[in-house]
Amino acid sequence: MVITRLFLAVVVIAGVASAIPDYASTIRPPSFPLAVRNPYTNVWLPANELPGNWPVFWTSRTKGWTGMIQVDGNPFIWMGRPMESGQLMAPLATQLFSYITPTQTIFGLRAGPLDLNVTFFSPVEVTDIQRQSIPLSYVTASVASNDGASHDTQIYMDISGEWAANDESQIVNWAAALTPSGLKVWSTQLQNMNKFGEQSDYAAWGYAVLAAAGTSTHMSNSDVTVRGTFVRDGVLPNTNDPNFRPANDRWPTFGFAQSLGSVGVAPAEAQWVVGNVRDDNINWLGTALPALWLSYWPNFPAMLDFFWNDLPTALETADALDTQILTAAYNSAGQYYADILALSLRQSYAGNEFSGTAEVPEYYQKEISSGAFMQTVDVIYPTAPMFYYLNITYLELLLEPLFYQMENGVWTQPFAMHDIGDFYPNALGQGYGGDMPVEESANMILMVGDIAFHPTAEAEKSRAYILRHYDIMAAWATYLYENCLYPVDQLTTDDFIGHTELNSGLALKGILGMATFAKLSEFVGNQTNADFYNAAVAEFIPIWRMESMHVDGDHLKMEYNVSNGYQFKYNAFHDKLLGLGVVPADIYQMEADYYLTKMEPYGIPFVSIRDFTKSDWEMWTAAAFGDENPALRSGLVEALGKFLRVTPQRVPFTDWYTTATSNHVGFQARPVAGGHFALLALEMAKAHRNEV
Repeated sequence: MVITRLFLAVVVIAGVASAIPDYASTIRPPSFPLAVRNPYTNVWLPANELPGNWPVFWTSRTKGWTGMIQVDGNPFIWMGRPMESGQLMAPLATQLFSYITPTQTIFGLRAGPLDLNVTFFSPVEVTDIQRQSIPLSYVTASVASNDGASHDTQIYMDISGEWAANDESQIVNWAAALTPSGLKVWSTQLQNMNKFGEQSDYAAWGYAVLAAAGTSTHMSNSDVTVRGTFVRDGVLPNTNDPNFRPANDRWPTFGFAQSLGSVGVAPAEAQWVVGNVRDDNINWLGTALPALWLSYWPNFPAMLDFFWNDLPTALETADALDTQILTAAYNSAGQYYADILALSLRQSYAGNEFSGTAEVPEYYQKEISSGAFMQTVDVIYPTAPMFYYLNITYLELLLEPLFYQMENGVWTQPFAMHDIGDFYPNALGQGYGGDMPVEESANMILMVGDIAFHPTAEAEKSRAYILRHYDIMAAWATYLYENCLYPVDQLTTDDFIGHTELNSGLALKGILGMATFAKLSEFVGNQTNADFYNAAVAEFIPIWRMESMHVDGDHLKMEYNVSNGYQFKYNAFHDKLLGLGVVPADIYQMEADYYLTKMEPYGIPFVSIRDFTKSDWEMWTAAAFGDENPALRSGLVEALGKFLRVTPQRVPFTDWYTTATSNHVGFQARPVAGGHFALLALEMAKAHRNEV
């Protein structure tokens, strides 16, 4: 399939043209996103070069995935590190360049007299729930001669049983099949599946798939046998190994080879699809929920046929989205910010997946890396700026399962719950042992404010949405009124820094939650509540200021009851996003100036008692305080961009690292990368207020 792509810039190696948008990232990232679509289709390259290195699951567990090419009978490896008797099975292709856009990772490679552009494309469909429900990713290769001559060419791809088993000692099954349109598909799964269970964060049910054109030849056998057959012959014998076995027993491998014919300066194209598929994907209070894609297609083969043929449309949509995000990021804060968002979009969306039906779609989030919780309120909260900027409907869908459990007796406390289940994808009620009452109650109200007062919101729909959840929000507002000004025995979302008492940032979050509830109340005509909470906010803010102020009067402390220290007041982001006007102007200026004095090579520690920061809170802080001190805004963006280039740990984008050394502390691949969109979200809100 030949895809014509219109972009602002074109990179050419030999006769291969690869359309690249302006401001695409060219950095060496911590890890390249390859197939990054949902919590289980989540595969990365933790190295500088595609040839000679194995892709891995986000946990760093190897997922055997090989790409090779034969040119006039001479084989080259363009992905992976296939070995035989301690030696590479073929020479490595030479990597010439790489580009990263929000939806695509593109490698330019040279294999002797041929050049390849290989694109790993995981669509992010911000306005199309049907397409976003598909758990698959594309890989395409465009191949052309670099010496003007024509060359007999075959191209190859495989996956191993490691795609079915995160515990390689487990027995895996496999099968070859044809779709109704004639695509060839390998599928592999655990022989003994554990429905709704995981093996070290990887699905222990469902099946991994690799699809190729129907003209491909295929083979399953040991890794050495399948790959060696292609290296020797350039074609596979269309045979299937019947001996099911553990994934680490002679490494069962499932390959496709495709002849591209005589390739000259005109590019020849190849396409594959890869992913992890589960027909039932959520356990909702003991009931198995079907994956949403089953509402649109009767089965996996039909869905795969659609996805395969949808590539031109998907690319057109993705190219437009890439250009929108990269251009906006560059215009907002330069190339460093474009790099940050290029590595944030796929990661953040891949923390979520759709279930339910077309009539009632349901959206679920896994707290990747920091726990296996479902719908963690204080993980959705930092992610929210991405949805605010791209499509607020997705945020509304993420909140619905939480509202259901809290409004229907699953959760009965007077404050908001932390999560809907402690072991994804089992939504069996909160599993977290330590409540975060002020934190989560304020988070929920603030996010409802994001939805109800969004620039795209329709007044009547917002009014209905607020009223639908008004009673429970009123209970949370009461809890905040009684507990937020002096938050004793309260955990914050930053519980990993240790226990804090009388946390100033948490108190501010609670006050902003009350201010938002007042605004929501006024919007639906409950002036009594609006007046009450507006008065409470007016009363609380001077007290909060007094209790938080350092004795030198140059910054706010982290806790009321200590004499020193600071913490980013990142929650002020919502003061500006929602136009609340709660935080005094001089506080913004004072805090912005003080934070800047703490700058280190790769950012600012977000709390004075630790040497690390959180990338999401850095971008929230840059957005909230950037108007008062543009140097703080640009400095935080530049520092995070530099971190991505030099951090020695090759893991998916971490939000938790040391600012002096760029070392990874913990967390990786988390959906909170959506918080990096805070600058664009705030610009969107400001532009809307200026228009009206």
